[in-house]
Amino acid sequence: MIDYTHDGHVHTPFCPHGSTDSLNAYVEQAFAQGVRTLTFTEHAPLPERFIDPTPDQDSAMALDLLPRYIEEIGQLKRDYAERLEIRVGLEIDYLPGYVDETLALLEPYRSYLDETILSQHFLQVEGELLPVDFSPETFDTLVSRIGSFEEVLRRYYEALETGLEFPWERLNVTRIGHIDLPIKYQTNYSWDRANVKDAESRLLRTIASRGFGLDFNTAGLRKAACGQPYAMAVAAEATRLGIPLVLGSDAHIAADVGADFKNMQKKATFL
Repeated sequence: MIDYTHDGHVHTPFCPHGSTDSLNAYVEQAFAQGVRTLTFTEHAPLPERFIDPTPDQDSAMALDLLPRYIEEIGQLKRDYAERLEIRVGLEIDYLPGYVDETLALLEPYRSYLDETILSQHFLQVEGELLPVDFSPETFDTLVSRIGSFEEVLRRYYEALETGLEFPWERLNVTRIGHIDLPIKYQTNYSWDRANVKDAESRLLRTIASRGFGLDFNTAGLRKAACGQPYAMAVAAEATRLGIPLVLGSDAHIAADVGADFKNMQKKATFL
């Protein structure tokens, strides 16, 4: 069963591509939306050797801000303990070729983290990591380099499946973020999901075998070329495999906390 009072994917003013909305504003919006459990999952700092390939180089929180982030969310957790369950988390990037560095960088903070999300925002093409969701233009470059939208999604699934071989439990990973992120731009292309079904199902079976859940992410509803939540198309199969689904707004502004959760509760009656 899905808990419609838990927003499990929320960003903060520590996000360099987010907003300056205060942490208290996120909490107040949670109350307004009937959210009773709030997991803050800021983009985790990236390894020093990794060069952010996005044009703005603003993908993640700076490492020197991580202790303050943990401290401020921890204080918020204490301040609202009587009214709201707040969890300290991170959204961790799977970066092929940088996994050992990612683990070494973040493992010292594990004891402060209640739960984390493992996500993939970059895809390797001929040895180069390219952004998946920065803009329609950068995504179109990705499609051109790989050959088709379907092939991008297939490779996205295959790369993520390979990434699950690593010991992410060392960073308290509990679920996989926006499993089908490339659909952010799906209406810009002609494609058939049936053509990536084999790779999709293999990935879901791997996720189930690892005991991870899925981020059931409503941000896709707020993206003009997407029009559906991330993971919606795989939700029924995931449920049959025993994979837990955790709603996440992926809010980067306070107003988006709990966004579309009530509509999801009405529509997702098959879960």
